[in-house]
Amino acid sequence: MKLARLRQIRLSREARLAILVAVLIALGVISLDAGWHLVGAVLLLIAAGVVAAFYLLVLRPARIPENSVLMLKIADGLREEPPRSPIEQLRSRGTPTLYDLRRVLECAAGDPSIKTVVIELNAPAIGLATAQELYDRLRSIVAAGKHVIALLAGDNVSVRDYLVACAASEIVVNPDSSFMMLGVAAGNFFLRSALGKLGVEVQTLQWKEYKGAAEMFSREGMSPELRESLEAIINDWKAILVEHVAAARKLTPEVAKELLARGFVGARTACETHLADRTGYIEDIRTELDPKNEDGCFIAMPRYLRRISYLARGGDRARLALIHGVGPVIAGEPPMAGEFISGERTAAEIRRAAHDDQVRAIVFRVNSPGGSAVGSDLVWRAVREAQKRGKPVVVSMGDVAGSGGYYVAMSADAIVAEPGTITGSIGVVYAKLSVRDLLAQAGIAIDVAKTDPIADALSFARPMTEAELAQLNQVVGELYGNFTAKVAEGRKLSADAAEAVARGRVWSGVAAKAHGLVDELGGLDRAVAIARIKAGIADNTPHELVPYPPTGMMAALSASGVFAAEPSWPFGLGARLTGLPPRWMPALIHLLARGGLMMICPVIK
Repeated sequence: MKLARLRQIRLSREARLAILVAVLIALGVISLDAGWHLVGAVLLLIAAGVVAAFYLLVLRPARIPENSVLMLKIADGLREEPPRSPIEQLRSRGTPTLYDLRRVLECAAGDPSIKTVVIELNAPAIGLATAQELYDRLRSIVAAGKHVIALLAGDNVSVRDYLVACAASEIVVNPDSSFMMLGVAAGNFFLRSALGKLGVEVQTLQWKEYKGAAEMFSREGMSPELRESLEAIINDWKAILVEHVAAARKLTPEVAKELLARGFVGARTACETHLADRTGYIEDIRTELDPKNEDGCFIAMPRYLRRISYLARGGDRARLALIHGVGPVIAGEPPMAGEFISGERTAAEIRRAAHDDQVRAIVFRVNSPGGSAVGSDLVWRAVREAQKRGKPVVVSMGDVAGSGGYYVAMSADAIVAEPGTITGSIGVVYAKLSVRDLLAQAGIAIDVAKTDPIADALSFARPMTEAELAQLNQVVGELYGNFTAKVAEGRKLSADAAEAVARGRVWSGVAAKAHGLVDELGGLDRAVAIARIKAGIADNTPHELVPYPPTGMMAALSASGVFAAEPSWPFGLGARLTGLPPRWMPALIHLLARGGLMMICPVIK
């Protein structure tokens, strides 16, 4: 018992530094007194060097002048979490992550030294839920009495980019930027005819009627059921945009609705219609805020992160583990690039946090379109095991948490989603490609020796027979039944109620809350607040949100085998066509190439 208490005692950084310096000085003095002058001098120099390094690298960056201006920039490729691999950390070149932005914006709202925040948006390519979360963070800074300037500096300004900018006190737009106020749309490519011309046949199974993830291969247009679900989502999205823009820009809902569907708008017209306040450049803003050109008042994000780390650490704090589940869900051998949720590794991270005596609760951040049924089930099981050990698990959903992405979250103690989060899609899909006709066109013949007629049913060389498809369909139905039963158990719904919200249908976060699939609407900060309550942490007790696995040399080296490279340009092209993040494409192609049963939601651009 005493040992456990000793482990919970964590000295502040200054206290640890003081002890180290005192020990070095004592050893140096003893060495000098004993006649070991060289050793003593070296020890004293090391002590002085430690103090100097602490001042230059930690203490000095943590001190910022009064009336500082925080400078932020969000460009294409905003990641959800920090890179794990050392190689990828070098590739990222310090590009901010959503995790970093949350920390910076949260701290800036209450920092008396920050008077102004300038955020430059250059085609960040973010989802609606991410845009909402950034909007809320910026609005909290404005509510704290600080001035926020949003600079729209990309070639094209989408409605999602504009939603973030609306939270600012003032919107400045580059004179050559164009507003794409095109409303909201959702859809995908349909490849059946094209694949048929190539000699590729695709056979699909889906449970149930709304499960449209494989329709791009099996149909020439979306089914009535998929269209129904997508229209409900985009209508919810439009309502969210209108509400936020009207509130932030002090417009009536009717005017906000008209502006968001105005079409293609130039920068000058945008100012005339009050979409923006004025045109300008980042240099103009810097000159206005620093007319004497002293440049000392501008604080970049890396420096402010060092300030946050200095202010936050030290003392005895309640610890919450933050585990990220980002990208398609896979099982087994991972792809060599991109972002994905490895069922085995993510389950291990959850178990490790559950066995850590210092962790009071787990916050699981999910941003995933689903994927492997087995991989999803491994993570689900790990969540249940953590709960059995007395560790509450609270899920925060990002832009999408559909199908397998919902599977990994459904048994949490609480689920928090943004109003625009794509969630649900409780269903199972199967797709099998046959290239028999393509091979025949190329003059390639395949002959197989087999023990039973069904032995080559999974071969690309032939399609399945009707009997084989019927048998497999029973397996898909069984998996769907397991899925819905776990939804009913985790969400405390009756079997009929779970079936009513399942059937493969995707929902917005607003609709998901109305149907009992999520508990509350909000971002990561709300999930953290709920985790504190679930863990019994008193209101006046500070907490420390620790990314898991904790950063360190061994953790970084263990991650170097995966996340080792950024996806190449073909993946970027595929991402542009589908509307998905480029880092997700390798895992999605990996899943499609492997085939089999999948829990994946429809692509919504």
